[in-house]
Amino acid sequence: MGILDYRDALDIAGTPVTIRTMQPADRDIEHRFVRELSPLSRYYRFHSALRELTPSMLDRFTHVNYPEDMALIATIPVGEGEREIGVARYARYPGTDRAEIAVVVADDWQGKGIATRLLLDLRGLAHAAGIRHLEANVLSGNKQMLQLARTLGFSIKPPAPGEGQALELGKDIDEG
Repeated sequence: MGILDYRDALDIAGTPVTIRTMQPADRDIEHRFVRELSPLSRYYRFHSALRELTPSMLDRFTHVNYPEDMALIATIPVGEGEREIGVARYARYPGTDRAEIAVVVADDWQGKGIATRLLLDLRGLAHAAGIRHLEANVLSGNKQMLQLARTLGFSIKPPAPGEGQALELGKDIDEG
């Protein structure tokens, strides 16, 4: 199994959860996932009042170009298909060993360890791709993400004057 076929499984309160690489065929579940996030969760993830992903965003988000970018999704079985309940992704800054990360989990699945697991798995894939530093911009009101960042050992810097409300998170991957 190659990195683009990455797959892992876990059990959360009796529900089987699959962590796997985002695929182009995931366009519909990705679209539904973002559309069904609460307005606040969408705002925290996209830093805007976005209601749903545009077709070009869906194309970009569902077509992984490893090692330059990677997206892992968490899914649960629903009928004959699956429901996306979380996604974490990185995008390498061109020509560097640094990448920006983002993670979001469905509102009804927050606080159950999904974001932690997605980020830990993503960190391993980023490291294998030669990325040595992860960073993110997180809105100051996003207390859950800031707590997760602290738990995972990210540094947190306040925004520069005049730079808005996003805090800068950073972590060298080799730190563990």
